[in-house]
Amino acid sequence: MKKLIMICCVFSAVSCTVNNEDDLNKFEIQKLYRLYVNDFIANDFESIASYFDTPVELKSFNDIAETNEDVIRFFKDFKANIQEGYAYSVIDYISVTNINDDTYLLCADYSRFDNNDKLLFEGRTHYVYINTSDGWKINSLEPKDRSTDVPCVLK
Repeated sequence: MKKLIMICCVFSAVSCTVNNEDDLNKFEIQKLYRLYVNDFIANDFESIASYFDTPVELKSFNDIAETNEDVIRFFKDFKANIQEGYAYSVIDYISVTNINDDTYLLCADYSRFDNNDKLLFEGRTHYVYINTSDGWKINSLEPKDRSTDVPCVLK
């Protein structure tokens, strides 16, 4: 009986450690995403590129950014063609799902506004984060249609 209790205690301790590590990873990924959004608003393209691990698959844009310079170029072009009057974004919803030990899927709903706080756009993007030697980095992003019920799943 004592062995059974001991085995249950060890199993519970291991489970808590795994869950705590998963929670810490999710917290870190959300923190990095919020910093990325701040840099997006500020047009800090060099800093934006630092959140990515190249090559980056830019799904729906039919593009792959092979280098940090490609990421910078992509975001400069993207911001040059964003909604007219864009001033800032607000994160409406974030979920982070563990795919495997080194991969998480972050799903974000966001709204874009002008300087008068007028809503310009509501969007959703799925980001794949991978664990690298430099920490958690975005390896793929895919815009989604927020007007439809798009589940947060990796395809």
